[in-house]
Amino acid sequence: MVLCEVGTGNTASFWFDHWTSAGPLIDLVGERGPIVTGLSINAVEILSSEVEDRFVWYPEIGRGNGSFSASKTWRVLHPSPTQVPWHKAVWFAGRIPKHAFITWIAARNRMVTRDRLIRWGLSVPARCVLCSGFDENRQHLFFDCGYSSHIWSFFVSRLQLTPPQGFEEVLVCLKEPARDANVTLIVRLVHQAVLYLIWKERNMRIHSAVEKPPGTLIAETQQTIRLRLDPLTRRQVVPPGQLSLLAAWRSFFVE
Repeated sequence: MVLCEVGTGNTASFWFDHWTSAGPLIDLVGERGPIVTGLSINAVEILSSEVEDRFVWYPEIGRGNGSFSASKTWRVLHPSPTQVPWHKAVWFAGRIPKHAFITWIAARNRMVTRDRLIRWGLSVPARCVLCSGFDENRQHLFFDCGYSSHIWSFFVSRLQLTPPQGFEEVLVCLKEPARDANVTLIVRLVHQAVLYLIWKERNMRIHSAVEKPPGTLIAETQQTIRLRLDPLTRRQVVPPGQLSLLAAWRSFFVE
């Protein structure tokens, strides 16, 4: 917002400039204001002052020092949204970008699952592509489906976890899934890899009719995580007596 600090008043519009905290006077009194008061619509503020009028900028009333700032303007026009509770479960250091992106889409419940397509008015089958036993939605596809459950059961048992069952609850749990930093990273990587591969398998079945058994996705997940941990371990500084990322992985998954 540009405000006018009135000096001589030679350049300050009486009716249209922001020279009071109430805003432009024309907005307060309406179009008949100049007629009722007898002051011309083009009137200026003539004051006994040797200081020239000065136009200053404030991002919000009562905030700022009067100097223009592009970054502050951007923040006012595009305020930051409230941080979601699952932020760390998606955008953590060491993530695999394409896995994180799919997880983010799923976390926002924007996956184009069949229940959403039907709500949009499209004529598509309602049944889950992976099991054909129940209607497809986010919760069923990624957790309740027998196909998906088989994959999760393998990793949950190996990692010795007892996670919640709901999609949102799992995301919140992933903020601190373990006390050990290595295990926390491994759990988050596994979570995102499984989501990504389940979604990929679902789409492959729709478009190519090629099916993979759950064991294949389990093996692909392990290989993907193993390859991701290798460069991360090379950069890792491991304190004496503690395990590296790869060593922590091998303690759960014997190769």
